[in-house]
Amino acid sequence: MTTLREIKKSSLGKGWIESFDNADEVVRVCKSRPLNRAAGFNKDEQEREYPSFTGVKNWNEACELLRTGYQPAVDAMKTGIKANLAGQGKRISLHNDVVGYAPIVPLAIMGVPQSMQNAYMKPIKAKVLDIYYDMTVACFADKDDLQKAGCKLLAAIMELEMQGYKFNLYAIQSYSDGGSFDMICTKIKSSNTPLDLRKISFPLTHPGYFRSIGFDWYSRMPKSKYRDGYGHGLAYDYNEDQLRKGFKELFGNNAVVFAAQKMLDKDSEHIKTIITNQKVG
Repeated sequence: MTTLREIKKSSLGKGWIESFDNADEVVRVCKSRPLNRAAGFNKDEQEREYPSFTGVKNWNEACELLRTGYQPAVDAMKTGIKANLAGQGKRISLHNDVVGYAPIVPLAIMGVPQSMQNAYMKPIKAKVLDIYYDMTVACFADKDDLQKAGCKLLAAIMELEMQGYKFNLYAIQSYSDGGSFDMICTKIKSSNTPLDLRKISFPLTHPGYFRSIGFDWYSRMPKSKYRDGYGHGLAYDYNEDQLRKGFKELFGNNAVVFAAQKMLDKDSEHIKTIITNQKVG
């Protein structure tokens, strides 16, 4: 299922947002659409081969990686997650207490009040947040940059899920000229399902999803506006506070936005701080 809506006014400008339930739907829809030649699009991304820029031989290879997953990113994410979660305490811990489920005999004999062993469980915060990740980057950013940025986001999400947070995760791309934008928004994880590293690896970390499949969507979307050089991401026009405000206007109070362009020099702690400071509507 897809939805296309017009944004007539927002703090990020005006434009169009097309939302997809999953990445496979993006490919299916693009196969059925002609180029939007009326808007000025003349390059057929489904026929282009530009591996040094897209990270894939062609559009068909991008579709195959979308289906099967991008294994180098899966391996990198697993490594990053293990390192990030190392030392995280278990939810259940044992303490000496005046009440409990088992006596500590030596302490009881000595008359120590805290002579019972009790179990404590760390409280879980029942929060559901919508994470919007804009992987739009400039031409000089390579696949390693995108992979690192995506892995940082994922490591933070994994750690917070262990603490009780739940997330809907959306991969987005924005094509802006500073006053208007076209945006594709693809849901890649629901809050009621576990993370599937293979499934999210390509749309979260690989330039082929942006520069091959995404460019193809942009050139075929019926309402898209041609921008010189295909425009640029919203993160190049607005700071983090402005982006957060704008995405709440576009997607509601539970929306939290991260842009790859602004994450290249940030770590997972920065990401976690932004998420945990969000107020859920």
